[in-house]
Amino acid sequence: MKKNNALLNIIIVLLSLSASAALWAEEPQTTPGNNTAATPISETNSADKKDYITPAPQTSRIEALKASLSIRRLGHQIQTLEANGEPFLALYKPSITSSTQGCVVILHSDNEHPDWPDAIAPLRNALPEHSWCTLSIEVPDIIKRAAPVKTEAPNTDNNQQPIELPNQTEVFARIQAAINKAKTEDVETFVFLGYKTGASYALSFLANNQASGEALALIDIDTPPNLSDYEIAQQIRRVAQPILDYYVNSNAGSDQFATWRKQAANQRTENRNDYIQLDALPDRATGKDSKQLLIQRVRGFLKQNTRQILQKKALPSVKKGLFYEGPINT
Repeated sequence: MKKNNALLNIIIVLLSLSASAALWAEEPQTTPGNNTAATPISETNSADKKDYITPAPQTSRIEALKASLSIRRLGHQIQTLEANGEPFLALYKPSITSSTQGCVVILHSDNEHPDWPDAIAPLRNALPEHSWCTLSIEVPDIIKRAAPVKTEAPNTDNNQQPIELPNQTEVFARIQAAINKAKTEDVETFVFLGYKTGASYALSFLANNQASGEALALIDIDTPPNLSDYEIAQQIRRVAQPILDYYVNSNAGSDQFATWRKQAANQRTENRNDYIQLDALPDRATGKDSKQLLIQRVRGFLKQNTRQILQKKALPSVKKGLFYEGPINT
């Protein structure tokens, strides 16, 4: 019995060796004199290739916003405008009062959208109740460039020269397209309002197009990449219109940035004491009321620094009643 088992094991080993030799013979051998080589990955059958999808976060974000607005029955606010041959999203909300004072063009921050809940949505929804239409436009995401962001003030005497923001040409074209859209609704007065990096775009646009708007509101302004806080602050010197600078003084950097902006405002050629800088930190401490306080700040600024101050309505008639006594003649 043991001899049969040993014989069986020898047969199995021989069969295994012969099968391995057959497989080895079928494989192409690569030698210095042999041109046969393995097929490169790039030369494989196209049917085996996989299609890779390039992420488009802004497109996904805007599509999600459209879906959300449609669910809330607000799809009528969606406007598709065009600038430099490229379509972009804008949310238009007309004034709900009998007299429209003008339109507020709103720019959101980087990696956000035109109905961002922090500051954009509350303002664009509330201002129409106070005689302003709102046009909140899609701002393209800022491309992160390899150059480091500058943090120190440049040593130059010519600090009022224009600066170039990321995507500036595209953003400025979109702002102008929004203005043209509002003009089709018989709007003649415009105010620019930006949040964080959107505030830098609004500031730079008005500095370069000084006849385009009547006032500027900067909400917690932030500096785009590859620019310094000092450079952004100096753009205020080129703006003659009233400015609301509503910011959160949360650290030493924001405090220094605020100081540079205030200095630039004081150095304007046409200084009409119409630069208002407010620290939003006390308002933020109130919790849920902070958004309402933000609305009140912006509304009060517009009322005191635009043509809205010229708005005069007739006083409502008063029913004198049965026991009314006329003025006594003296």
